[in-house]
Amino acid sequence: MKKVLLALASVCLFATPAMADSPYVSVSSGVGLPSNSSVSAYGVTVDDAITYKAGVPVIGAIGLKGDGYRVEAAIGYQSSDVDKANYGSVHVPISGVSVSMTSYMANCYYDLGGKNSGVTPYFTAGLGAASLSSEYAGYSSGKTVFAWQAGAGVGLKASDNVTLDLGYRYFKPSKVNILNVVDLTSSISNILVGVRYNF
Repeated sequence: MKKVLLALASVCLFATPAMADSPYVSVSSGVGLPSNSSVSAYGVTVDDAITYKAGVPVIGAIGLKGDGYRVEAAIGYQSSDVDKANYGSVHVPISGVSVSMTSYMANCYYDLGGKNSGVTPYFTAGLGAASLSSEYAGYSSGKTVFAWQAGAGVGLKASDNVTLDLGYRYFKPSKVNILNVVDLTSSISNILVGVRYNF
């Protein structure tokens, strides 16, 4: 999957600027649904070991729009509280622990439909980094790891310069190693509503 995303991102990054005809800025937000984290340590893996509450992602981007393609640089932030720890049938509620993430992504979009279409479905993929940190009782720790995302959505043209965006993103940071002992893996499903302004 990473090879496919890398190839798609490379094509967009090298091809799109040559055909880009207008810059844009965008902002979006919505609901972020983190998947349960699996935890591995000393050769033992516990699936769905940590459950999270929903968070609110906020993403801003600047980009270039070409004929059917877009390429952009985006930065996002999301924080989610840990809900409970699970081990088999044992579920332990956890309070006061939050996990936040700042993402730095290079995204590529393939827009379907004509240049003047009022409704434009699209597919997107991106590569970048995620800076993850956790906080508990005033203590914090963090790691920065590789991340990728893929998604789809639809753009609704509101005016010559303004487009409303409804979309879904599957965001996947690499596993996070804690104290060189514990590996933690997770992903986030983001349902987003945004607005894009084309200059």
